[in-house]
Amino acid sequence: MALHTQDYEKVCVIGIQGDFMAEDSAQAMNAVNEGIGKRQIVDFVLDFQSCTMIDSQGLETMLSIKRKCEEMFGRVKLVNLDDHCRKILEITRIEQRFECCRDLPTALKTMR
Repeated sequence: MALHTQDYEKVCVIGIQGDFMAEDSAQAMNAVNEGIGKRQIVDFVLDFQSCTMIDSQGLETMLSIKRKCEEMFGRVKLVNLDDHCRKILEITRIEQRFECCRDLPTALKTMR
């Protein structure tokens, strides 16, 4: 998997390409730590447009990102979840912990 990040004013969008699995967790946390540490960004959107699978470590990473952002009074939103990823979040009851938006413009608009 590859991650790409893009800043929109004071919001960092992390685009997840491919499956969000254990081997990708460190890369995602590094992106968040860099955003918080270097760019003073505490609001993040995780964009799952190109993601079809999330494993248990990916779910734990999502929760770690949320905790870290909340410690800094920031927020995390999820966008573009396909039916399979949405079902994974539903079964694990993690969907209740995140605000999910249907698309990136909606998430960015509600972050302001």
